[in-house]
Amino acid sequence: MKIMVLDDNPEILSMVTTMLETFYSEAQIIAGRNGAEGLALLNSADTSPDVILTNLRMPTMDGMAFMSEVRHNTTWDNIRLVMMSAITSAEVETEAAAKGAQAFLRKPFTSADLRAALNQVLGI
Repeated sequence: MKIMVLDDNPEILSMVTTMLETFYSEAQIIAGRNGAEGLALLNSADTSPDVILTNLRMPTMDGMAFMSEVRHNTTWDNIRLVMMSAITSAEVETEAAAKGAQAFLRKPFTSADLRAALNQVLGI
């Protein structure tokens, strides 16, 4: 399994990566700091990730713009998307779903929240 995590906060990126390595020891974790890095990683990868967790607010390219780009490329149709954000308004969650997010993680979230969201979108 391959999982990409995008977040501009190095502490959150490290925390989520560590959680993922604990849950899915066989997984390959790819990390980036914004949507532009995420697109570059997707374009350079041999295989697409199974799931991408992206923060909403990031410099250069935010999570909504990133998800739009992913969903406009048919090569990445099978990638599952999860939005992470401290902004938890119904409007933001609705927009995230419209852009292709199959789950929304409200920050701060627990490791149990993260695992439940990923298991749901991965169907495990």
